Amino acid sequence: MRKNNVFFRILSLVFVLSLIITSFSACSEEKPSEEEKDYLDISGYSIVRKDNSEARIVSDTASLKITILSVLGTELPVQTDWYNPNTPPDPNAKEILIDQTNRKESSDALAKLKDKSGDAYIIDITENKIVILGKTAISTARAIKHFINEYVLPSAEPSMLDLSAGKTVATDYTAVKYITAGDSLAVDVEVISTIFAVPENRYMDILGYFCSVDKAQYPSMVELKYQKNEEDNGKLVAIFGLSAAPVKGGPNTNASVWTSSDGGKSWTLIARPEETIDTSIEGISMAHIYELPAQVGDMPAGTLLYSGNSVNYARKSHIGVWRSFDCGYTWEEYTIVASAGGLGEGIWEPFMWYEESDGYLYCFYSDDSDPKHDQKLVYKRSKDGKTWSKITEVCAFKNPAARPGMFVMTKMGNGEYFAVYEYCGTNDCHIYYKTTKDITDWNPSDEGTLLEIPSGGKNIILGSAPSCVWTPAGGENGTLIVTGKWENNKDGKTHHLYVSFDYGKTWETMETPLPYDEYNDTRDTKRIGYSPCLVLGSDTSVVHYVNMTDVPENGMSRIQYAKLNIVD
Repeated sequence: MRKNNVFFRILSLVFVLSLIITSFSACSEEKPSEEEKDYLDISGYSIVRKDNSEARIVSDTASLKITILSVLGTELPVQTDWYNPNTPPDPNAKEILIDQTNRKESSDALAKLKDKSGDAYIIDITENKIVILGKTAISTARAIKHFINEYVLPSAEPSMLDLSAGKTVATDYTAVKYITAGDSLAVDVEVISTIFAVPENRYMDILGYFCSVDKAQYPSMVELKYQKNEEDNGKLVAIFGLSAAPVKGGPNTNASVWTSSDGGKSWTLIARPEETIDTSIEGISMAHIYELPAQVGDMPAGTLLYSGNSVNYARKSHIGVWRSFDCGYTWEEYTIVASAGGLGEGIWEPFMWYEESDGYLYCFYSDDSDPKHDQKLVYKRSKDGKTWSKITEVCAFKNPAARPGMFVMTKMGNGEYFAVYEYCGTNDCHIYYKTTKDITDWNPSDEGTLLEIPSGGKNIILGSAPSCVWTPAGGENGTLIVTGKWENNKDGKTHHLYVSFDYGKTWETMETPLPYDEYNDTRDTKRIGYSPCLVLGSDTSVVHYVNMTDVPENGMSRIQYAKLNIVD
């Protein structure tokens, strides 16, 4: 583990800022007024943690100290619970006890968790003592975060804790999974859920139309962060294709929009955006959903954009864009970014991005229409979201048979844009990446760098349908995460997330929380693993992950979701 002081200071600052951001987006209509609130004066308290606490608890204890100072204006000393037997601690001392300390109050609080799950935690406020602990280091970290969110941040009085949440809070939490990347990163998989699974008989009612559903594929999702109605921030919205056979009188689409208001535990189908500009198009696929962080044209911040590939494979294809002003419940197709031919000369796989530095909305996509290139990656941009620029090339390689595609991008803490794409045609669809400091300058002839990890003489290589995200959590350089459809280990069931702590210079692997059988796949039917999506949460220690997997019992396709908490 990297345990230097600079890392802890940076992580503590990120931790505090993420909590403050979270608190701003939370709704608090049911909390009591200031006159009704019960407060506790913590001036004169000290923070005492277990002497041999894990590195995460040491860091989070420091974060608690910083948060109390920044919010309440009170600086509390931090010490461990070690003491000289000749001078035992004063039982009347005012202390905030972190982790399972040797104080009696810690033991008493832990006893209250006896019948709860192995990941339960408690906050117990007694006379002169505030106990914050969990059964594990992970749950203790959750308890610290809960304490900051519910007792420190809501306070409007200097040195005063807000006790509105209660003097004893015991949470019976069960972690789903805990995965690591060597000794460098730990991830707590807090939620795993199935958004949708194809019925075994393939027939189902979809918003009033009885359809034959073949597969679910190409998921994309977003966590709402910029909604005018604060209660909507934090909701998750996902979109993917259901590949439902056309129904007489039904919508001419296979797109479906789903939402979750409980952190991804349950999902509801809310909409099916339709092709309205060109109704001769057979359907919409290859979705990307994006929330505008700022005003673009007549669209305010918080507008949801759904860019999709509308295609009639025999004749034509469009990159169409739909917009929603009500968190995904209703949609309007309002522009076409580009048009081209059918299969072999078409355009595919859009990816939207708003660039704060220049105020442009960018749409990156794969382009088969240039006779000089079998396929290339390009972008167009717009100031109003309706009128789009000429094409600018991102990847247009010298070999005309090369097929770079499926562009996805994230911005890293060093100011660089990191893009991943599959390199097909003259390559076996291996995943490559390239970086730039200027979003308008990609050096199109540069083929980029193969994402590979040396392993016993045969490098591990990732291939097809890439996704990436960078988070400031996990180290002094943050954590870059990449995933794709397959690896060259050929066992078919061992899939990994690829992580980097140095902005993509070196890589290591982490077990995926959403495994699947990549051999349960044919091009025209299931397409298992098309395609993963990684999204950064408003709490920047959270990464949302969604992918198309298969049901082990019957092999049918499904869309699964996992919430990943980066905990070290």
